[in-house]
Formats: sequence, structure tokens, C-alpha cells
Amino acid sequence: MKAMKQLIHTKRLDKEAWYLLTISALHAISLALSNTFLNVYLWKLKQNFLLIGWYNLTYHVSVAVTFVFAGWLTKKVDRVIAIRFGVAIQALFYLTVLFLGTSAADYVVLLGFFIGVGSGFYWLAFNVLYFEITERENRDYFNGISGLTNSLAGIIAPVISGWIITRINHFTGYRIIFWISLGIFIAAVIMSFFLKARSSRGSYRLKEVLRIARHRGTKWHWINLAMLVQGIREGVFVFITGLLVYLTTRSEFTLGTFYTVCNLVSLIAYYFAGKWMTPERRIKAMFVGAIALGVCFLPYLFLLNTWSMFVFGIGIFLFFPFYYNPILSIVFDVIGEKDENVELRVEYVVSRELALNLGRIISVFGFIIWVSYYPDLIHLRWYLLPIAFMQVLTWWLIRKAANGKRVASR
Repeated sequence: MKAMKQLIHTKRLDKEAWYLLTISALHAISLALSNTFLNVYLWKLKQNFLLIGWYNLTYHVSVAVTFVFAGWLTKKVDRVIAIRFGVAIQALFYLTVLFLGTSAADYVVLLGFFIGVGSGFYWLAFNVLYFEITERENRDYFNGISGLTNSLAGIIAPVISGWIITRINHFTGYRIIFWISLGIFIAAVIMSFFLKARSSRGSYRLKEVLRIARHRGTKWHWINLAMLVQGIREGVFVFITGLLVYLTTRSEFTLGTFYTVCNLVSLIAYYFAGKWMTPERRIKAMFVGAIALGVCFLPYLFLLNTWSMFVFGIGIFLFFPFYYNPILSIVFDVIGEKDENVELRVEYVVSRELALNLGRIISVFGFIIWVSYYPDLIHLRWYLLPIAFMQVLTWWLIRKAANGKRVASR
């Protein structure tokens, strides 16, 4: 009880931070309701891995391009407008899916582009606001609260969606959850008006930051390499895990239950990660998490059934907070090391996201090539195996960036 009181103690975060956390929670609820099942929805329309691959590839390409423009908008106008714009576009995406109905599979490139633009604006603005609102002393705490709220959304929403889809005519059920998501995104847009306007001065100097990223003697060089490798892991696993569960069980309710159980585990993990994590423990926590994430994939190599997928999923959600929370904190600590870096915070966030999405694009493009030749699940596991251990390389690269004695910030 004492630990819980310490966790919910609000004086460690100001009002702006809680507004941002609320927007993040609404965003997470909407995605947990609908985005969890979107790839399954597209699969049921065409039953084609290539279609899923092209949708996700277009999504990541459009996110990367949008980050460049959104960075300019955030620097020249206001990052609050950018986050509002991003949430609104994502709301319109679900409205478009509702309008297209069962024809959505014929427009996967357009839909991928649409949701990618919305996500690009949202995440660019969110990351910049996160950096401005939090400090080194409370950044791990903010990450812990954010992880807790996202996990709660993931516990409640997927099983509700799965129940609705299976209880009602399947495609009607999908339309219902898409409508609910649309309403939640609208609520997030309204919530964004509570954030104070945050304009930025100065020119948009993205090229300068990208030049820094190319120099091996800078921390930012290693951060960008780490983000690229992390993107390679995320690119495929972010959509293939849920799809594999559905293809194994053929039940949206089981898929919803899968995410509910996994996010319940994640909730507990984020609680302990937020309570236990300190700057001194980040690298060790990352290493343990990175190894564990890879090991959890191994049962899938030998047995493709509901239990192996649950072991895989629970393992990911259990160890991911200990692996990824330190990455977020270290990246933004590096940005905040010098006053000059802080002035270029927008450009640094764009640089980070470009590297991350480049990795995702590489991963998904490789997936498209692989399934073109080996379209069955049995062979797909061999493509996923090396990707499942990519985060170990991410840990090594982040460790170099965190070692201030060996690598200068500029």
C-alpha cells in the first residue's frame, strides 16, 4: 500500500504532464480497441501476407516523411497544434475505414499513408512535449505512469473488442469498434486544447543534427544506430504477433484475451520498472530485458500453437518495460546534456524517429520479399528468428551512448 501511494503521488509531475498523460491514455485506448485487430481485419478480407506487408510498409514510409514536415511545423508554429493535428487525422482514418467497409483491402496503400501521416504528427509532437515537460529526475517516473496507463488500456480494451466481434456478425463487430475508436480520438482532440501553446523560435536545422549523427565521435551517432536496429525489430513484430495468434486460434476473442493477459503482465512490469529503475540501473536492466525478449521467441520455433504464442507474448510484455524504458530516458538525457542540444530538441526527435522508421522500413520490406517466396507460417519463423534478437545489438549501441567517458555528446 505504501508503495502504491508513492507511485500515484502527483507532486512529482505538474498539470501539463498529466494532461499529456491523459492524451496518451486516450490514444492508447483507441489503438488497443481497434489497431489490435486492424491487420486481422485486412487479413480476413484478402488472406494475403503481401497485402499486410504493403499496408505496414506504406505506414512506416509515410510516418518517416511526415516527421520531417511535422518537425518543421512544430519548430515554426506550435507543437500542440501538431499533436492535435495528428490525433484528428487518426480519427479521420477510422472514419475512412468505416466508409470503405469491406473494400478497405483494395486501398491498403492509401490507408497506410493516411494513418502514417496522423501517427507521424502525433508522435513527433508527443516526444517533443515529453522532453519539455519532464526532466531527468522525473523522466523514469513519467515513463512508468505512461506504461501503467497504456497497459490498463491494453487490459480492458482488446477483450472487449474481441467479445464484440465474436458476439455480433464479425464485420458488423469491427465497424462498432471502429466507431468507438473514432469517438475516443475526438475526445483526445478536445483534451489537447487544455495544453498550453508552446511555440518555438529559431530555424529548422535538421541537416545539422543529421550531420552530427554521422560522426562516430558523438553520442548521437550511437543513439541513431541503436534506433535503426530497434526499428528492425519493431517493424515486423508490431503487427505479426497479433496476426500469428489469430492464425493459430482463428478467434478474435482469443486474440483479445491474449492481449488482455499480456497487458496485465505489462502493467505489473511497468509498476516495478517505474519503482525500481534509476539512471544507474538502466544499462543492466536493458541487457537482461534484451536477452529475455529473444529467448521468449524460441518456443515458436518448435511449436506453433496457442500456448507457445502466449508464452511468447507474455514474455515480451513482461520484459519490454525493463528493456525500453531505459532507452527512452537515455535518449532524452543525451538531448538535454547541452543547452545547444535543447535548442535543437525538435530536430533531435525527428532524427531519432527517422532512424527508427528506417529500421522498420527495412524490416517490413524484408518481410515482403520473404513471404513472396515463402508464404507459409512454417518458413516465416526463420525470418523472425534473427529479428527476435536484434535488441541485443540495440543494447550494445545504447551502452556506448550512455558511456560519457568514451563518447562525447558533440
